Amino acid sequence: MASNVVAGRSYRTLYAKFLRLYPRPFREQFGEGMAQTFHDLCRERNGASLFGLALWIFCETSVGIVREHTIHMSQLGKTTLRVALGALAVWMVPVVAAQFVEDWHWGIGGFARAYVLFFLVGMAIALISRKMGVWSYKAGVGLGLVAGFALAWSTMVQVADSDHPERLWYLSVLVVGIIGAGLARLKAPGLAWTLFAMAAVLALISAIQPSGAPPDMALRMAVGHVVFVGMFTASGLLFRHASLAGLKPVHQ
Repeated sequence: MASNVVAGRSYRTLYAKFLRLYPRPFREQFGEGMAQTFHDLCRERNGASLFGLALWIFCETSVGIVREHTIHMSQLGKTTLRVALGALAVWMVPVVAAQFVEDWHWGIGGFARAYVLFFLVGMAIALISRKMGVWSYKAGVGLGLVAGFALAWSTMVQVADSDHPERLWYLSVLVVGIIGAGLARLKAPGLAWTLFAMAAVLALISAIQPSGAPPDMALRMAVGHVVFVGMFTASGLLFRHASLAGLKPVHQ
C-alpha cells in the first residue's frame, strides 16, 4: 500500500511537469484541471492498474501536446513541419534501397546529406511557390528545382561510386543557378535567363568532358544530358511565360 502511495505521488509530480510542454495559453486555461483529474484518477487505482492508467494518460497527453503545438504553430512552422516529414518519407527510399543493393556503400554522412538535400529542395519549392500567383511560375520553380536536385543526386552517386572526381564539374550548373537566382531576386525574367544559362552550361560540359565510359554507358549518359538540358530549358520557358503574363507577387 505504501509503495502504491509513493508511486502515485511520483506519477502526479511527473505529470505536472509533463503538462508544461503544452503551449502557455492552453496550459494556463486547462493545466490545473488536467492535473487535478489525474490526481483523482490515481487515488482510485492501485497496483498494476495504476501503472497502466498512468501510461495511457501520458500517451494521450503526448498526442494532445503535439496537436496543440500544431494548432498554435505559425504558417511557416507548419510548412517546415510538412516539408520535414515529406523529406523523411522520400529519404526512406534510399535508406531501404541501400539494404538490397550490394554496391550501395553510403555512410551515415551520405544519408545525412541526402536528407538535407531533400529538405532544402522541398522548402525552396514551398516557400517560393506560395508567394507567387501565376501557375507557370510555380511550375517553373518545381521543374527547375527537381532537375537541379536530380543532377546533384546523380553527381553525388557517380562521384561516390567511381573514381571520376571530374564529374563534380556538373555541380557548376547548380552554382550558376544559385548565383543567377540571387541576382534575379527570384523575378521571372531573370530566372528565365538563369535557367537558360544552366542548360547551356550543362550542354557545354557534356560536349567537352570526355566520358571514358563503355559505349552503352556513354549512350545512357548522353540521354541523361539531353533530359536535364530539356528540363532546365522547359523551366526557363515557364518563367518566360510567367514574365510575359505580368507576374506579380501575391502579398499575404
